[in-house]
Amino acid sequence: MVGPGTRSKGGKKVSNGTTLHTAEFLIQPGESNPLQADAGLLCDSAGIILAIGQAHELRSKSDVTVHHQILMPGVVNCHAHLTDAGIAKPVGGGEGLVRWVQGLLASRGTAQPEEIFQQQVRAVLRQMMERGTVAVGEVANNFRTIPAIAETGIRCRFMHELLGFPENRAHQVMLATLTGQQRAELPSTIFYTLAAHAPYSVSPPLMKLIQQKNAQQGTFTFQHLAEDPDERLLYQEAAGPWREFLERIGGWEPTWEAFGVPPIEFYDRMGLIDGNFVGVHLADATEREIALMASRGARAILSPASNLHITGKFPDVMAMVRHGLQFGFGTDGRGSNPSIDVFDEAAMVLERFPNLPAGILLKALTIHGAEILQFSDLGKLTVGQASSLLSVAVNGSPNDLRGVEQAVVMDAVGRQLQA
Repeated sequence: MVGPGTRSKGGKKVSNGTTLHTAEFLIQPGESNPLQADAGLLCDSAGIILAIGQAHELRSKSDVTVHHQILMPGVVNCHAHLTDAGIAKPVGGGEGLVRWVQGLLASRGTAQPEEIFQQQVRAVLRQMMERGTVAVGEVANNFRTIPAIAETGIRCRFMHELLGFPENRAHQVMLATLTGQQRAELPSTIFYTLAAHAPYSVSPPLMKLIQQKNAQQGTFTFQHLAEDPDERLLYQEAAGPWREFLERIGGWEPTWEAFGVPPIEFYDRMGLIDGNFVGVHLADATEREIALMASRGARAILSPASNLHITGKFPDVMAMVRHGLQFGFGTDGRGSNPSIDVFDEAAMVLERFPNLPAGILLKALTIHGAEILQFSDLGKLTVGQASSLLSVAVNGSPNDLRGVEQAVVMDAVGRQLQA
């Protein structure tokens, strides 16, 4: 008798193109029961999920079976600076963000042949993909990395980062950006959004223009925020290293006056902190500021490896969880982080906060990261959708969500995306 997963031809059993993936544990982030043991996931030849259930109940549906130790959605790298893909060694850190930025700019001073640059970007992206990354948030001031991103085929939220601290340049910067955007042709795998660089490099009028344009397009506004304490000094006292830096490069706003409050509170007063706002880093954010952002429905992207290298600070992840601030992970750029693997970011958080609620880091790596980049079909496993499956082999035999999460984040011996 021929099973429902096959057809008879000349007395031989012929596959109908379906594949059954079985796993000791299937991770479904965002579900009320995110961990299923002895699970099965049935896919058609196009990778569309046909059914999810117990492995023994689905075996008769297909004659092709692939077994995994742990199966989960592919992960999302929410924040990367691929412009710096060719930096072999991180720029020296430990002396604050301003000094590091100066070093980074100096490291970018040597021009490279375009083909070499594109090769470097492709190489970094392929390394990400080999480690289970299925989508990336690329942050850049120009479109130079787009050809390499397009060639790899990875899904990308391209954050076109604007700069302009003098207030009288805001409309000029926006007009030039929109004109340039019209000239850029993006493939179907790359999705464009405007981004603001940071409080010390983007004027309040330019911030408003960016948010307004993104609201019209239905996209989030991303910004480096609370990355180091010097931001506070600039907004509270109109003083400190950032003022000195801006004056030195001719980017200071002569009419700038201290607001007496740090950037997060200032932006909130402007109405900028809302459900469409994503703050990147938050390494220097206080619990009160974290609670404020959470209450407004904002989100966060964390890059702890970069923070520790540049300033020695670490985001208060426990406060974020306590107040319900949703976050994803990003590896930032190679100027501050040699790793391109978001699992390394999650491992650093787990080491620092071992008592986080079980499953929170798996959600940050997958479904929350996908939501932050506005890719609703990624980061989860859903019947009827094509999902990128990540097969993970780990040391030991975990038996609950906390154990599986720790094993996936800390003790993986192999990860492979399934075609």
